[in-house]
Order: sequence, then structure tokens, then C-alpha cells
Amino acid sequence: MPFDLSTYLARIGLHEHPSTLEGLRKLQAAQIASIPFENVLPFLGRVPDLDDETLWQKLVLDRKGGYCFELNALLDRALSALGLPSQRVLARVRMGAEEGGVRSHQAHIVEMDGADWLLDAGFGGQAPAEPINLSTSEEQPVRDQTYRIRFDAAENEEVLERKTAAGWVSLYGFDRVSPKQVDVQAANYLCAKWPEISFSSSIKFYRLTDDGWISFQNGLAGFTSNGVKASRTILTSSDLSRFMREDLGLGYNDADIEATAKRLATLPPPAATS
Repeated sequence: MPFDLSTYLARIGLHEHPSTLEGLRKLQAAQIASIPFENVLPFLGRVPDLDDETLWQKLVLDRKGGYCFELNALLDRALSALGLPSQRVLARVRMGAEEGGVRSHQAHIVEMDGADWLLDAGFGGQAPAEPINLSTSEEQPVRDQTYRIRFDAAENEEVLERKTAAGWVSLYGFDRVSPKQVDVQAANYLCAKWPEISFSSSIKFYRLTDDGWISFQNGLAGFTSNGVKASRTILTSSDLSRFMREDLGLGYNDADIEATAKRLATLPPPAATS
């Protein structure tokens, strides 16, 4: 990747970045806030290109977003430029299930201050906005959410869990085996094309904000600010264009937005929220 640290930091709204734990927290949150999670390309039938130059052009220069294999690859380059080497892991998504499916998610581990930290800028709205300490099983508050790491001996995985009103919900599990690039390429293709994974059949967006977040799935946009929630239906090309460009800051051209809106119109109408 033709990675330039100053250009990257400007893209995510940071002027400088100390190689400290607090710096890691700010880095992850700033990228999630500035480079949204989205799956436009798989939704349009395309497989995202993980080539270094393509990722730099798409995420930084063209100001588009992406999903985990793209977003966390960029985060990894930033960590390397800051002198913080990371270990890549491939995770099995659980989303409340007792065990995960195929390895369809990528994240990174960084050692800092005598502990290992899970960094993830590509899981969307369920995942923490800041790194999670892997060296403890204690609860970890992150903004208005609470997380923990639980070791699943049966699966030999560390599991990231989020606390909800109904109890702890498992998000994904992973081991410490470092995947090869061919493993990542295969997982990326599977995520983009396999109908058992929703990226090819469902359109999603997520962006962190200063006081909440913005989310979207299949025509229903959600806005949370200081704990106050609002929603609106977005289905037309013009509404989708405004949402993607103004609310999310995405740099997609008219043709891609129109194609997304056309495909969106073929999906069942979004369910109303209470």
C-alpha cells in the first residue's frame, strides 16, 4: 500500500498520533468515525480488491468505506507506520450463537503496556469503538457499551462478548493462529459471494459519531445521539445519495449510488421500529 501516515491521519481527522494506549484508542475510534463500514461492492455483485494500491485509492483518496478485510488492512498499515506491529487474526462470527461459522472476519492484535489488545475497525455497530484488553476477563466499558473476553475451551477460541439487557451476547471468536494472505483472500471472496453470508444480499452502513452513531440496513437508517434514537426510511436514489454523501461522507459516484438504490428496491420493505 502506498501508505502515507500524514495523509491517512488527515483522512480520519487526527493531526498527530502518539504510539501509546490512548493513541490506539483515538486511532480506532477516529477511523470508525471517518471511514464507514459498508458493503456496497458485494451488494452490487463485486468482490472487493484487497490490493494495496486499490485499498488506498478507495478508502483514503476516494473517501469510500468498506468491510473488515478492507478497513482492518488499512488500520494495520497505520499501526505499522507508527511502529506498532500487529498480528492478524481471522474470526468466526457468532452473533449470539454458541459457536461460530466459517472464518469470515478479520481483526488485529497489538501488544501495548504489557497486555494484548484487540483492534477492530471493521465489524460495524456491535463491536467496540476502542481496543479491548485480551489479557483480562473483566468487564470493559467502552463509551456506552460494556464488553468482555471469554475463553471458550471447547472451541479453543477467545470470544468477544457485548453486554445487553438480555445478558452477554457473543460477537465472534478467534484463535492466535496467524492466517496467510491466501486465507484472507479466500475469506474475502466467500464473504462477497456466498449467499449464506449477508453481504451479497443485504446493504449495511455504520459510522461512529461524536455522541452516538449512524446505522443503515436495507432501507432503514438509524440515528443515535446522546442516547436519543431516531429512524427514517431511505429508499429512493436521491435520498440514498444524500444519506451516503452527507450523513456518511462517502465518495461513491452517481452510477454506483443509482445501482445500489435499484438493487435496494428489490428487497422486502424495512420493518418499522418501535
